[in-house]
Amino acid sequence: MGNRVNDRDRLKKLLALEARMRLREELFDRLLDGGEEIGLHTYQPMIDAGEFNPNIYIVKEGLIRGTYLDRNNEITAGFALPGTLLISFHSYYDNEPSYYRYEACCPSVVVRIPKSHFDGLARESHEFALWVMSAHQNQLYYAEVRNRLLSGDAKSRLLQLTSRLSSAFPAPQGDTSAHDHASHDMMMKEQLNSRHKTILQIVPSKIIASYLGITEQHLSKIKKEILKENSIR
Repeated sequence: MGNRVNDRDRLKKLLALEARMRLREELFDRLLDGGEEIGLHTYQPMIDAGEFNPNIYIVKEGLIRGTYLDRNNEITAGFALPGTLLISFHSYYDNEPSYYRYEACCPSVVVRIPKSHFDGLARESHEFALWVMSAHQNQLYYAEVRNRLLSGDAKSRLLQLTSRLSSAFPAPQGDTSAHDHASHDMMMKEQLNSRHKTILQIVPSKIIASYLGITEQHLSKIKKEILKENSIR
C-alpha cells in the first residue's frame, strides 16, 4: 500500500511540472482515479498510427516516443518523459485515426484516462481546464526547444538529448555521507554520467539516430568518441 501511495505522490509531482499553473492536489487525484495503468514493452505501441484512440495518457515510468512515416522513412518526432500528458490530436479533436504512432522506447508504464472522464473533469472544474491549457502551452514551448536541440553538430545534439532524457531513468544511489564539496561534485558527475550510459544502453540506437537525423553507423562512431573522451564515463 505504501509503495502505491509513494508512486502516486511521485507521479503528481511530475504532473505538476507539466504546466506553469499550479493545480490543487485533489484535482490531480480525481484525474488519476479515473485512470488505468498499462505496462508496455520496448517498441509496443501505446497508440498506433491509423488507430482511432481519443484517450489521454500520462507517462508514469520509462520513455515514450512519437513517430510518423515520411516516404517510408520512420521519423522520431519527439519523446515523452514521466509526467507527460499525451493524446492523439487527430482522434481527440477530430474523431479521426491517429497520424502518429506512440511507442515505448524501453519497458514503460502509462496511465490511460478515458476521454469522457478527462472532459468531464474539465467541464466541472474551471481550474482544471485552465491547467490543461497551460500544459498544452508548455508542450508548444518544448517543441521549440526541440528545434534548438537539433541545431549544431551531431555530437552536441546527442549530448544534449541524453541530458534531457536523463530524468526518465533513476540515478544510481551513491554514498551521500561525504562532507567535502569535491567528493559531492564527483558523486554527482558519476551519477550524471551513469544516466547518460543508461540511456545509450537502454534506448535502441535506431530510435536515437532517427531523432537526431543521422545514420546508426554515424551514431555508433559518435558514441565511441564520447566514451573515449570520458564525457560519459
